[in-house]
Amino acid sequence: MGIIGKADTRTGKMREHVEKAIRRQLAQYATNEDSKVLDGIQKFLITAQLPPVTVGSVIHEAAWTIFRTFSFKEVSIGLKSLEDGMYRYEEFVGISKPVEEALRKMSYTYDDYFSQKEYPSIRLSKVTELCIVEENPGLEFEKETYDPGTFTSGPRGSPDEFKEGDYIDVAMYTPEDEMIGWIEVSKPLHSKMPSIVTIRRLELFASVLSIMIQSVRLAKK
Repeated sequence: MGIIGKADTRTGKMREHVEKAIRRQLAQYATNEDSKVLDGIQKFLITAQLPPVTVGSVIHEAAWTIFRTFSFKEVSIGLKSLEDGMYRYEEFVGISKPVEEALRKMSYTYDDYFSQKEYPSIRLSKVTELCIVEENPGLEFEKETYDPGTFTSGPRGSPDEFKEGDYIDVAMYTPEDEMIGWIEVSKPLHSKMPSIVTIRRLELFASVLSIMIQSVRLAKK
């Protein structure tokens, strides 16, 4: 065998080793949580751009992507109205019909959304807050927005338990720091508080969704 033949053999063996190493990593990545999230975002970006593209179609696809990707049984998305500047729930997945109908009737100002008096919360970051059922005052005018039994489900078994009535809100902002809406999630898998990593991933998705909503609205002008 000549020099070229030996070089070809060595190159072939090295290719085999490199390919095996890469395929091992790919196999591990396929079962990784980050892979699931990134794949979900990628599919969302593709599907949400299929015509006809509207804000409604984008947030509809977004809600289902969050439902499938982040393992929350209830997802809703609220937006700021371009007509009157009020914030309202617009899209739902996993929410019972009576609660959905009640939520659609609600409207909030920016100050309402951040009111610690009426909606006390635990601030997790600039854009994310956790509301626990023990602090929820159960406002009379919002009575219908909760399923029966929400406030009578017994004490919290442990600090990491996610109870009926708990929810997480992730606000969406423009580059000018205007809040254009929020993502609300509840009832996570196994009824456990989601990890900070999961919350950061949800914040990433909220940023992507915010950009898409703004792009669609700009294109419609």
